[in-house]
Amino acid sequence: MGTVTVRDLAESRDVSKVIVGDVSIKKGNQLKRLIGSGKVSVTRVDVSDRAGLVEAMKEADAVANATPYHLNLQIMKAAMRAGKSLTDLGGVYHTTVKQLELAKKAEEAGITVALGCGLAPGITDILAKYAAEKLDAVDEVHIKYGEVNLSPAKYKWSFRTVLEEYTKGPVVYQNGEYKELLPFSGKQTVKFPEPIGERPCCYGLYSGVATLPHTVRKGVKVVDCLMVHREEDEQRIKVLDEMGLTSTEPIDFKGVTISPREFLLRCAPPPDAKARDVAGAMVEVIGEKGGERTRCIYSLVYPYHEKYEVSALAYLTGVPLSIVSQMLAKGDISELGVLPPEVAVKPTPFFAELAERGITITETTDKTRIL
Repeated sequence: MGTVTVRDLAESRDVSKVIVGDVSIKKGNQLKRLIGSGKVSVTRVDVSDRAGLVEAMKEADAVANATPYHLNLQIMKAAMRAGKSLTDLGGVYHTTVKQLELAKKAEEAGITVALGCGLAPGITDILAKYAAEKLDAVDEVHIKYGEVNLSPAKYKWSFRTVLEEYTKGPVVYQNGEYKELLPFSGKQTVKFPEPIGERPCCYGLYSGVATLPHTVRKGVKVVDCLMVHREEDEQRIKVLDEMGLTSTEPIDFKGVTISPREFLLRCAPPPDAKARDVAGAMVEVIGEKGGERTRCIYSLVYPYHEKYEVSALAYLTGVPLSIVSQMLAKGDISELGVLPPEVAVKPTPFFAELAERGITITETTDKTRIL
């Protein structure tokens, strides 16, 4: 996903330089050769080295963080110290909550932190707020992510994120209250636009649930997110959990202290960014307009990206990160602090940027009137 972000930045006419920070210079240079743009330079950045990270950030107009969610807080704190605005790919709910708690400090540092600017979170949250602005009252917000793999693929995003989502269980907003549910709750079939079609889904641990009830407002009582569910994923996670391999409690093994989960993560294969797939999302906002029951539905579907040779998921996630980081660099986002995407990003220019890259969104509005 970070590769997509770098490539999109390098191809953007308003960007003169892209600095890739990675703990591996070798991997960074491989990416530079792959992209083949003179705009791209590589510098070694170890996220655990706060001073070095801050120093690297000082060269940039804005920072795009494409690291796994568990690093978001320390990278955000470094951005505050460097005085550089930042965007990331989301904190899987619980980390997002912790990031929002630093809003005042970010404001005092004079920066904007735009949270979760990928596909979901990201595009979907912006669509939810966009729809809510068209209604007089809002009752429900439902976000749905679906995909179909055209070639074998286990995981297309960080396995750390997979473990977080599938072991902690989802959080939903129901009847005006937050509720923590068991993993794999809310199983149901969702019909996505073709060629995705009907897919089994369950509730996901989604960062937008932490923010949308407070940003949509207008009386909203339900906010949730459904994501594609695979029985093999559930069985795999349950076996790992029963064996104690998802535990975060450190154990000592021949003088080495490590948690079973960290050991498991060291053994897990990297995400398959080149999986051939079709990915998409739907956002359903239900409320009232002019006395009529109104339902706004937004949908997008995107295929494997042939030019970049990356999965649809990687493309749909990496491109928004590029777009929002450019908005930050150009000063198009003026509000300071820690902002969810639906607050940070103006929808109309954002949708126009997506459309330029072939990502189109379909809007459908249903109205029900009582005579």
